[in-house]
Amino acid sequence: MANFNSKDFGERLRNYRIQKGLSQENVATSLGKNKTTISRYEKGELLPDVKDISIICETLGIYEADLYGNDTNRTTQHNKSRNPFGTDKIYVYFNAYNYRTKKFGPDKYVLELEQKQNICRAKFVDYHDKRIYSEGYLVCNDEIVFVVMENYKPTSSRVDVAVLEINICNGTNNLMLGGYFGTNAKCEPSLRKCYFSKKNVDFTNEMFEQLKLNENEQEILNKQNALYLDIFNV
Repeated sequence: MANFNSKDFGERLRNYRIQKGLSQENVATSLGKNKTTISRYEKGELLPDVKDISIICETLGIYEADLYGNDTNRTTQHNKSRNPFGTDKIYVYFNAYNYRTKKFGPDKYVLELEQKQNICRAKFVDYHDKRIYSEGYLVCNDEIVFVVMENYKPTSSRVDVAVLEINICNGTNNLMLGGYFGTNAKCEPSLRKCYFSKKNVDFTNEMFEQLKLNENEQEILNKQNALYLDIFNV
């Protein structure tokens, strides 16, 4: 790395730390070091070792190459794996099967998000008893979010993969429309419309009615024998 510049390295480290909203003390704590060491890193007076660079990138949610100024092919991937909601919890509302009552009905779940270095992890959690059903990761752009999940417990005999699709074309501060694609206990395909919200709101009858198939969806189903959820019709 003949053109390596320690001052540029330190400046990039400082900029990413500030963008993340962390102090030098925060980064120092994650490394088990003191603030003075982080200050010397950022001034280019001292370079962290390989292990510390890995921890720093995990803490800041960046790639190691970002610190060396070689992020040309990584920015897109990082954006695709980012959390676009600005919160670590998304509430999910849909017609769900309740294992307690053995019936379908309007119910609420929680999508717990955790941003890592190069992936945003997700857990699909029961709102009432905090039971974790599945876990996976998030992929998105500025219009749509996909959450791909599978069985939470690797010892489970059931093979289950589910996908949540969320329309974020109009922002993320209000109710967002989307879909749930998964299987039931018999591995039969299951597809339902959902509402998503950053706020914990009541699941009203009006919301539940809006999640039923509309005339356009029903017409497409009758004509094409295929169901396309109209989640972009707001």
